[in-house]
Amino acid sequence: MRGISLDEIVATTKIGRRLLVALEEEQFELLPGGIFNKSYVRAYARCVGIDEDEAVAEYLQAAHETPPDTRVIAQQHASIHSNRPVQSSGFPIMPVLILLVVVAGGIGGWKVYQDRQLERQKREASLPAAMSSATPVATAPSANGSQPAGPAPATTAPSSQSAPASSTVQAASPAPKSTNPAAETAAARPMTPESSPATASSGAPFEVTVRPKDAAWVSIKSDGQYVVRGIIRPPIVKTIHASNQVVFFTGNAGAVEVAFNGKSVPLAGGANQEQVLVFDSRGVMPKTPSKTGTE
Repeated sequence: MRGISLDEIVATTKIGRRLLVALEEEQFELLPGGIFNKSYVRAYARCVGIDEDEAVAEYLQAAHETPPDTRVIAQQHASIHSNRPVQSSGFPIMPVLILLVVVAGGIGGWKVYQDRQLERQKREASLPAAMSSATPVATAPSANGSQPAGPAPATTAPSSQSAPASSTVQAASPAPKSTNPAAETAAARPMTPESSPATASSGAPFEVTVRPKDAAWVSIKSDGQYVVRGIIRPPIVKTIHASNQVVFFTGNAGAVEVAFNGKSVPLAGGANQEQVLVFDSRGVMPKTPSKTGTE
């Protein structure tokens, strides 16, 4: 009557054509049944513009289905709600119990830690007493400086005087007497700032520039104080000013460029090789061979 095709109803309601044909021809046994049939009827009525409730009533009458009793549904809902356990909104017991357990565990762990610390302190305190109770054996040198065949008489001392006893034994050994009076006078005279090697070799101020080409570990000491100690990378440039001495060390000579007062100083080492340079106010100091036995 309204000129609405079945295909338009299918497109609007998204219900299969077979189900809509069964609904129009009152072949209700082909429908899923239950609440689905009522929803199909309501969607169909809404699409063609008729009253939904009247369409559902006509469907129930044609399908010989009785509408659900609202009082029965209400009684069923009431019985379901009455059987549910009542949840009290009182004091939250479980969170408090969990918190108490956590606090008790923390206190117990702290007590165990304190006990272990006390035991460790007792053991450390008992070690010096056990070491000091050992009897030191001192050997007296003979007149010609050689050690005697047998051990010297053992001397026992309390634990608190063990360190002084050892120092006394060391002091008892006579030192060789020097035959050079000038050397004895120089050794006995304290070193003054005027006579120190650093002051004696001090000269005009100078500067040393270190420019890394790649990551390199360097250590630079200026006038006895470390000014650079670590890894430097480009574009960092280190300029060190000094008036006495600069000691430069690198572990990657192939990755560092060094200049003295603006003049480039070649490094003999290559990549990942160590290099040591010592500068004074005149430039790079020559390397001196180390003396064996006296240094």
